[in-house]
Amino acid sequence: MKIVFFDIDGTLINAQEGMMQPRHQTKQVLKDFQKQGNKIVIASARGAIPEGLKDIPFDGYVLCDGHYIIYNNEILVDEVLTTPEIQKQMEVYQKYQGRPMFYGHHGEWCDCLDDELVVKHRVMFQGTDQRPKNVVERYEAQDVDAISCCVLFETVEQMWKAYHELENDMTIVAYDHGLIRMDVYHKGFKKGTACKYLYQKLGIDQKDTYAFGDGVNDMEMFELVGHGIAMGNAVDRLKNIAEFVTDYVDCAGIDKAFYKYFGKDLS
Repeated sequence: MKIVFFDIDGTLINAQEGMMQPRHQTKQVLKDFQKQGNKIVIASARGAIPEGLKDIPFDGYVLCDGHYIIYNNEILVDEVLTTPEIQKQMEVYQKYQGRPMFYGHHGEWCDCLDDELVVKHRVMFQGTDQRPKNVVERYEAQDVDAISCCVLFETVEQMWKAYHELENDMTIVAYDHGLIRMDVYHKGFKKGTACKYLYQKLGIDQKDTYAFGDGVNDMEMFELVGHGIAMGNAVDRLKNIAEFVTDYVDCAGIDKAFYKYFGKDLS
């Protein structure tokens, strides 16, 4: 039995370019692979699955960079931020002009929905600049029931200062290029260690583990699986450690890699 982990953004979909779901052929390749007794699992910083992926019967989900893990409809890990952790974050972000967006299983909290950086984030990950509904805009730390926070900054210097004030108490994934931001979680798993936890729990040998990704938060995952496959649109840092670099997300990159590794027909 083999297991394949898939990042979402830039790997299965490309919201910025209007690609909100994988190609029909890609979906079929994944389903055929699964029917042969193998496992397919999402591994993403997202906390929920976008609509365009919901018709693919994934066996499991490593979400929130490993802080929310579901397998076979069973919740294995659910690491929610505590009120003191949220309070500390709010103080640090105010100090360095961060724009925080807190995400929970049953709500979102953001007091800067119309900020230019927040709008850019929506376009990048949701493919729209439309103002979302049902987001709590006025809140105190005790009101927030979140599993993650994505916080945006104007400068790399601001981000790293905030990072260093929080790094000892929380798990952080920092992005110092493009849209400058951090994803912040309760101290625990990262995406890579969560994938390792899951495949070991299932008794799958590392040599039979594969991962597809495109970003810096996929680097640890590549180091901990047997075969790391970078998309053609991946950042250079990930390509440099990948076993194989396939085509772009919107050019059948996953299909082509499956053909190379598993002999899947590219119909």
